Amino acid sequence: MAKNSFLLNEGYANSLRIKSASKQYIILKNRKKLIDTSFSSGVLLLGHANQFINNQIKKQISNGIVYGLPSISADKYSILLKKIFNNYSKFIMCSSGSEANGKALRLARSISNKEYIVMTTGSWHGSVDQLLFDENDKKKSFLSNGLTNDIKKKIILVPYNDYEKSKRIIEKFRSKIALIMLEPIQQALPSLYNEEYIKKVYNLSRKNNILICFDEMITGMRVDKFSVQKKLNLRPDLSTFGKIVGGGFSVGIIAITKKIENELKKNNKKVFFGGTFSANPLVTQVGYQTLSYIYLNRKKIYSKLEKLSKYFENRMNLFFKNNNINIKIVRYNSIIRIIYSNKIVKNKTDREIIEKKIKNKIKKFRNFVISEGVFLSERGAIFISYSHSFRNLEYITKTLERASKRYFG
Repeated sequence: MAKNSFLLNEGYANSLRIKSASKQYIILKNRKKLIDTSFSSGVLLLGHANQFINNQIKKQISNGIVYGLPSISADKYSILLKKIFNNYSKFIMCSSGSEANGKALRLARSISNKEYIVMTTGSWHGSVDQLLFDENDKKKSFLSNGLTNDIKKKIILVPYNDYEKSKRIIEKFRSKIALIMLEPIQQALPSLYNEEYIKKVYNLSRKNNILICFDEMITGMRVDKFSVQKKLNLRPDLSTFGKIVGGGFSVGIIAITKKIENELKKNNKKVFFGGTFSANPLVTQVGYQTLSYIYLNRKKIYSKLEKLSKYFENRMNLFFKNNNINIKIVRYNSIIRIIYSNKIVKNKTDREIIEKKIKNKIKKFRNFVISEGVFLSERGAIFISYSHSFRNLEYITKTLERASKRYFG
């Protein structure tokens, strides 16, 4: 554990401490400046301490931060959400992405009168007990201690990017399934290659009359057309959004279709969604202003993100090829991942098998990159921000090239 801290939260055993952040930079306790490539797991599309967002925060603070009653800003926010995510008729505000995903399960079980939940390997849906599972040595396993076997029995894991196997499992249990919970693009392996699997699983849910929820916490407002589902012209029954849509504040949103809304009304279903800080005026005002800014400047923002991301992908992959370095870059829009192999990697399990064998090299690689002035997250995902410049990307790529030659050349 780091000195001068009594926190047990994840990451606080690490000695790295951030003093402040601005635009594309984070400043450490020792005043060293790093170009950020994480932005709090992709939350800050517009960069750190964006001046426009800062001004909105200051304005709202002077008008109160929590009322415990409905606010005008929450109504405005919902109207804009409806304009952007127009497949949906109603939105349920929560205080975090994890909370939204947990309540989405509650909603689906209530409507379907079924209990089993399908999720894919490699996905991350937050700290909800019912979703803290993944595959370990080809077995369903807990991602945390303190969970009960009763919960485990109601979760069905299917292999991400293996449609035939996923289909067999889903069809076997279809009469018991309340919901398919799908993170369409995983930061564990962001790639256009995944789109075919997403479309097939979606169509399978329609064929078997199973509710499906897209967890777009990472991809919502990050990808062009604002979401993967809009990009692929799919219409899930529910979706959950967070991260970028809160403008840097903790938020979770459940979006429901008219069909789901009607089901709730028809059967007079009482599903509890409340929370002390849900839809508070600070989050909804800042969220509203952030989404407004992105929406109004969408062509400029997404065009720049694509140019920067494409430059990064092409330059790095050309460098690896020319220098016979067994690494490649995969990306989905501005979500990027370093894969430490040229082999075909279909999912997180494949990737982790490779990384496990060279974990010490990867650690040294990351530490070198940080020492040279570029922050690289332990989780491995890289997020391009609108605050990045081409000059920043050039420095990041040169740093990664030096590190790659040193440790993998």
